[in-house]
Amino acid sequence: MGAHASFTIGMHGAEGGMALELGSPADSAVFVGYRTASGQMVTLPFYKDISNEAERYSKPDEAADKGLTILDESEIQRDYGWATDQFQAKGIAFKISTPFFEIPDPANSDAEQLKFASLPATFLELSITNDSDEKWEGFFALEGGTPWSPVSQKRPFSGAVTRDRMGFASDSEGVQEFVEFGVEQALERKQRTPSSALGPVAGISFDVEPGATRTVRIVLAYFIGGQATFNLEARYWYTRHFSSIYEVFDYAFEHEAAYLKLAEECDTKLASSGLSEAQQLLIAHATRSYYGSSEWLVDASGKPLWVINEGEYLMMNTLDLTVDMIFFELMLNPWTVRNVLEQFVNRYQYEDQVFAPEDPTNMLEGGVSFTHDMGVGNHFSPEQYSCYECVAIDRKCFSYMTCEQLTNWVLCAGLYVKATGDQDFLGQHQDLLGRCLQSLLNRDHPDPAQRDGLMSFESSRTKGGGEITTYDSLDHSLGQARRNVYLGGKCWASYLALEMMLSELGETERAEEAHAAAVRCAATLTESFDDKLGFIPAVLDGENTSAIIPAVEALIYPWKMGLADSLAEDGAFGGYIKMLKQHTAYVLKPGVCLYEDGGWKLSNSADNSWMSKICLNQFVVREILGIEYGEEARADEAHVYWEVNGSKFQACSDQFASGKPIGSLYYPRIVTNILWLDSAAMKTGLTKSVETVTSCSA
Repeated sequence: MGAHASFTIGMHGAEGGMALELGSPADSAVFVGYRTASGQMVTLPFYKDISNEAERYSKPDEAADKGLTILDESEIQRDYGWATDQFQAKGIAFKISTPFFEIPDPANSDAEQLKFASLPATFLELSITNDSDEKWEGFFALEGGTPWSPVSQKRPFSGAVTRDRMGFASDSEGVQEFVEFGVEQALERKQRTPSSALGPVAGISFDVEPGATRTVRIVLAYFIGGQATFNLEARYWYTRHFSSIYEVFDYAFEHEAAYLKLAEECDTKLASSGLSEAQQLLIAHATRSYYGSSEWLVDASGKPLWVINEGEYLMMNTLDLTVDMIFFELMLNPWTVRNVLEQFVNRYQYEDQVFAPEDPTNMLEGGVSFTHDMGVGNHFSPEQYSCYECVAIDRKCFSYMTCEQLTNWVLCAGLYVKATGDQDFLGQHQDLLGRCLQSLLNRDHPDPAQRDGLMSFESSRTKGGGEITTYDSLDHSLGQARRNVYLGGKCWASYLALEMMLSELGETERAEEAHAAAVRCAATLTESFDDKLGFIPAVLDGENTSAIIPAVEALIYPWKMGLADSLAEDGAFGGYIKMLKQHTAYVLKPGVCLYEDGGWKLSNSADNSWMSKICLNQFVVREILGIEYGEEARADEAHVYWEVNGSKFQACSDQFASGKPIGSLYYPRIVTNILWLDSAAMKTGLTKSVETVTSCSA
């Protein structure tokens, strides 16, 4: 957690392994298996069919290769839990534990709690069961792109590290370490050569007697010392507690039992959740991708900085991801939400003007908003600017998202305040909340008499272009911000959030102003339902006829803020809710917003869907709107197939076209599916909600 490190494994015949600060799987090999005394080698299939590097230096000994068996998929059983991943095959049991738990708030936690939470390590267990009458030798090895050094030169462990940044070690007795050109060559030698530096493969080996089972434990460790970011200097939080990768090994072995217990608790929690196997797999997959993208930093003043990288793109704290991942973070680490929100306030808020698209030279009062992100690849952007947003682009990728990012910050603030009751945060940002309200109103129309609740004016930041939404690579059904129904829903929810927070602050008039804006917005959306089409078109421009599922997405925010009346059919916005139910009943049909395999298609006019948004909208449709259409389980199975087959080379991916990944690879945002844990409607046969995972903590 917070180390931006990963160990990727599972794809047969593919590269993987250990990686640091990489938005994709590593490009090395993982060797796990055993070699018999008679020379037969049996391995799990987690590497490409690479040749032995020694062949570059000398002619291979033909007699040395006595036979290699790479286990087939049909011979391997995999158990993919929430925090453990286990492979079992002929004579091999390989287990990876990646424990996660509540990260304590640095503001009120002691040093030992913070040290325990920030350990940059992964725990492995390799068991070899020898059912033969000859001795076997078990092994674990990694191929690397930089030279290996033996761990034994500095610690009483067996293993190897590269540049003191990544490595592995075992404290089990009788384990030997090696650095060689290949595993076969290492095991052929009577004497191991850990001091060799030419070979790209480092590993450990151990004897297994006939009829015996031998288990060794292994720790994977990561470490980047000193400055890790640029333009705003920060280092990894774990460097406050560990001075080297060797200290990481020490602590990991000393506290291994505690970490493994936490991993098992998380597994048990998900397994007993009542969710289907397909749903559980998607949650487990998403959680790993989230933490693999996480950075827990400390700046020069000693203050923590929480950063989630945007998967393969490596953009830092993308705000339209933050608003979706917030449900996961509020469940486990609420302090990280405040931390990110205040990073935006302190460095990445800005003021703009607005213009009508038909009169781009006439600038009117705009207001405050926030950037799309904070930078890329550990390079913080200049203050008030993102790395993504560019000028003079009309409603296409890389244009500004000024209005949506404004709603995102407001919604995150409302969700955070409701979940934590943090009155200090509320009081500190009282003035900003009022400015946010005025800015939203001005993006509707600077003239109060002409407002209808939707965004109709563009930001001056676009330099004459047009704003987009987080659905940036879709057609205008979801990509265009102006008068977009999806974004209109978020404006409605933002007004409700502002009403709630301003009321708590005693600002009655401003709260009433926010409520009136929510009423206008809901009325406009409700009246825009097209009886001839059978749904509300995605963009209210008089021409668009696209049908989208995310018209209902924004209902999640008042739901999580406890604003039940706003979601009741007999409440203040009952007409809006009834309209959305009617809309949803139409779009959840094959050929409209369902693929042939049952998977969800967010827009009927664009072959492009985001898994994170699908998971979020599934919750809204089933839990909030109470809609069942009979194909829910089939949809979950289809989405699993997209991830397991369609995205098999890239682990957890977010953006799919007809079930094939086209972008947003190795992505963190899919943790929106954490919502399913607290949803009776998402669980087959359940009639009431069950306990959530918050007890899965240190």
